[in-house]
Amino acid sequence: MSPNDHRLALNVHRHSRSRVPSVHIFLQRMVRQANGMLSVTPVCSSLAEIEEQIQDLRQELDGILGQARQAFGSTGATAVGA
Repeated sequence: MSPNDHRLALNVHRHSRSRVPSVHIFLQRMVRQANGMLSVTPVCSSLAEIEEQIQDLRQELDGILGQARQAFGSTGATAVGA
């Protein structure tokens, strides 16, 4: 999956007054359904399809976690609950 295909991404903001960055996960790709709901997966017609979508989201989140660890690791800060 290329970075352009990812639905989620990490935004890292480094402050000049603090060594600790601020980060957040944001949606960079979603679909507005006919009923107005926003979705991060396409409509799935089988359990196998939704399982694949969930696995893809887990992989994206694992990648984001790695990026966050790098961002906080470079400052010596640790994440709560890690």
